[in-house]
Amino acid sequence: MPPPSLSAQITLAAAAATVIGVVDAALVALGLAGAQGAFQFVPLRIWLVAPLIWILIAAITVAALLPFTRRWIGILTPGILAIVLFAIRLHSRPALLIVAILGLTLAMALTHRPIYRLMAWPRHTGFGAILACLIASAVALATPFSIAAEAAVDEGDAGPNVILIFLDTVRYDAVFDGAVRVHEDLPVLARLRNDSTVFTRAYATSLWTLPSHLSAVTGLPAHELGISFDAQIYDRPAQTLAERFRERGYRTSAVISNSFLNSGSGFSRGFKTFHQAQAALDVCRTAPGLLAETYWTWFSAAVCNWTAGEVTRRAAALMDDEKGPFFLTLNYMDAHDPYYVERSCGERRGYREALRCLDRQLAPIVDWRSPRRPTVIAVVGDHGEQFGEHGLERHGNSLFVQLLHVPLMIRTTAASPRVDATPTSITAVPWLLGARTDHRPEGPALALLEPPAAGNQPAEWSATDGAWHLIVRERGGDSLYFLPDDPAEVHNLVSSNPTDPAI
Repeated sequence: MPPPSLSAQITLAAAAATVIGVVDAALVALGLAGAQGAFQFVPLRIWLVAPLIWILIAAITVAALLPFTRRWIGILTPGILAIVLFAIRLHSRPALLIVAILGLTLAMALTHRPIYRLMAWPRHTGFGAILACLIASAVALATPFSIAAEAAVDEGDAGPNVILIFLDTVRYDAVFDGAVRVHEDLPVLARLRNDSTVFTRAYATSLWTLPSHLSAVTGLPAHELGISFDAQIYDRPAQTLAERFRERGYRTSAVISNSFLNSGSGFSRGFKTFHQAQAALDVCRTAPGLLAETYWTWFSAAVCNWTAGEVTRRAAALMDDEKGPFFLTLNYMDAHDPYYVERSCGERRGYREALRCLDRQLAPIVDWRSPRRPTVIAVVGDHGEQFGEHGLERHGNSLFVQLLHVPLMIRTTAASPRVDATPTSITAVPWLLGARTDHRPEGPALALLEPPAAGNQPAEWSATDGAWHLIVRERGGDSLYFLPDDPAEVHNLVSSNPTDPAI
């Protein structure tokens, strides 16, 4: 049997890559072989993006094989792609991986002759289908993700512009020193602090992104949101800040780097324009994307998410109040692991370095002034980060003060700088921004740690009035700390049984 033409083999390789891409997307959608990852929401775009990525990998593979063989490209390329898929998706199950590769080898040995005959068929229809899929995927990949609200709103409210900035994974002492001064290496935040009210005892409600952000925009504590790792959809009737400002005639926009805050989670409610780093939900969940995100820092920070420079660039295009005031929500996550530092900052990688670079990129937002109306700016951390305290790293695994104590400062239209030492939960943000006029809840700041059900880890609850901090655990010993004397929470006072009524 004469060897098939090169064009026939390339067509078959592209068709096989498309099928593998669809299989990869199906694994993500169904959550099989660990492919779902941390996000529950799966955008429809993944069904186009995944085949495109695999077609590109097929093209690279064909180019690499051409100098060595032309006869077997149509069979070798699909085999190599399938092995790559198996290796990435089944790397944690070596026995199953070996079985899959042996089964693939046997299947290729048994089917190579029928495949050769298949490649002799007319190819124009198949090639056209592959080309159409490639074009559609390219268009989908190149289109920035944005949600436009269905209904228009009345514009022209006389209120100020409002910008809410979330500093993802930034703890209080990363911004402020003991005298409530912003650290010298953060000059932009220092300028903002000079015109703002600083809440020195502000506390997060959760230890991960989604519930903590939702608490700040709804005013609900974490235990009333109905949100967990296993239920990532906010569907409660309590309005978000965007919904409240939109009712008042504001143009509502968001630029979001952290993909937990996606449209499927409900965080986009009320935004007329909602831009998010979509790649983390599709490109980076494919097998090749997952591999790149794991081992390539730039890919994780700049492709899967957005750097601070990219968030600021997109935000600047939305800061136009000619037709009325705007409400703009921004999420910066450069200080989130892997602590990516943009090349323009010229510094090495690390948490502190990432925060310095983030501060520099905030300048166009913080220093912007409108000739038409004042602008209120609120900066808040959603939770902190651990660096070995209590033997723990990162976040999401405890309720210690290193994760709960967050920066919160607001520059109002009055521009009267002051320090507010009142214990404050970030649930107070809607009231502090003037979006809620009802009675603001009082009492200790509450937080909840509800681990994923699959982890079989105990839940924890926290309450603090800024002096005493109580942590109650579902299993294991509870903790009690007196923060004025023990800000690092080294001495557990539960056994001494203090009698302070505040406890």
